[in-house]
Amino acid sequence: MNYYDILGVERNADEERIKRAFRNRAKQLHPDVNRAARAKRDFQLVNEAYQVLSDAEKRRIYDLRIARGTHGQRVYYQPGYTARRQGAASAAGRPYYGSYQQATNTRKPSRLERLFDQLLFLLMLLAGLTALFYGVYMAVGDHEEDINPYLAITFGVFFTALFLVGWHIKQSSRE
Repeated sequence: MNYYDILGVERNADEERIKRAFRNRAKQLHPDVNRAARAKRDFQLVNEAYQVLSDAEKRRIYDLRIARGTHGQRVYYQPGYTARRQGAASAAGRPYYGSYQQATNTRKPSRLERLFDQLLFLLMLLAGLTALFYGVYMAVGDHEEDINPYLAITFGVFFTALFLVGWHIKQSSRE
């Protein structure tokens, strides 16, 4: 069933006709008036239909989806999300063409990518630990070179801590 059928209007109905049909259906299906078990769900569906058909851009997208036969997929209406994205796009002076579905689809890394990620982490951690141990070795030993061992220790501690914190943040964001 499509939104035009839900509101009981024709596809070429104007805004006033859509608003009148919505008010009539909302009066019938409002959960305070209608005590049927399906009333709340039907009322939400009527409200969703009105939200899409009363907005010119959402209606245009919905009509295109009907023409393509994909109107059953509800990716064109997400309360609040579209308005935020449209506001950000218009503030930047460009039109908004995105959809909620595009924003939420994230690709999971492959096993090879995860393995490569872990290998890089271990190599960077090894570099930090090497600098740390080299600095300690230079500080403890009696060496003739003019190398500041405390700089190597500082670098090693900072580098190692940075990668451990970064790795922890990345792992917690995956979950």
